[in-house]
Amino acid sequence: MAEQFNFISGIYNYCDYVCEKCVFTDRCYLYWAENQKDEESNPLEVNFQDLLEDYEDIEPPFEEDENPFEEFRNEKSEQRTQEIIAPSVKIVEILDPVVEHLTEKQGVPDVIRKAISLVLENYLLITVKYYRAVHQTDFDVDAEIDQLDIYSYMDTEKTLLALKGFNWNLRTGLSALRAYFPEYMGEFNRALDLSRAIENRIDDELLPATRIILRKHSSSLGNEDVT
Repeated sequence: MAEQFNFISGIYNYCDYVCEKCVFTDRCYLYWAENQKDEESNPLEVNFQDLLEDYEDIEPPFEEDENPFEEFRNEKSEQRTQEIIAPSVKIVEILDPVVEHLTEKQGVPDVIRKAISLVLENYLLITVKYYRAVHQTDFDVDAEIDQLDIYSYMDTEKTLLALKGFNWNLRTGLSALRAYFPEYMGEFNRALDLSRAIENRIDDELLPATRIILRKHSSSLGNEDVT
């Protein structure tokens, strides 16, 4: 049954086990295998998306701010998240077929084999970490936030910094591979451009906004260092 899915081989080796914030669950064999039993044993499981669509056609008997389905209505936040991480998703689309061929290459020098490993170890992680960093995070420096949000932004800062490292590793690997595999020059160059776009957005927008928010609200954490 699993054969019908377009799984990415070994993607679960690069995850941080925060499945609800991962955009690759539909292509992860481990996620499928762990959830298949629950799906089969619970045929009456509620599909909240279908429930929400049915609910849209019903006039609610309560005020909108009392809507019990509010937690399932984060479409605007999710759309913004997808817009931010779009370059990383495109990198995966570009490199997926390429890396499959590269891993089958025989007789390549050790330095090139290491470059291939760098790409393999990082190109999937970038999308996973990027999604985790920006999912449901507004980066609004003027917004009022509570203490739990402060800890969320602290996690966001750490994840963005880790993401910069993965992004750097990817560019290092791709740059080394361009000269050795000229037949993939176009794909490598497009992936490098997208990687630089991710780096620029992190440095110019996301990290500065995160740090402004942390400094602005650091008093709510007492003496903890959030800078």
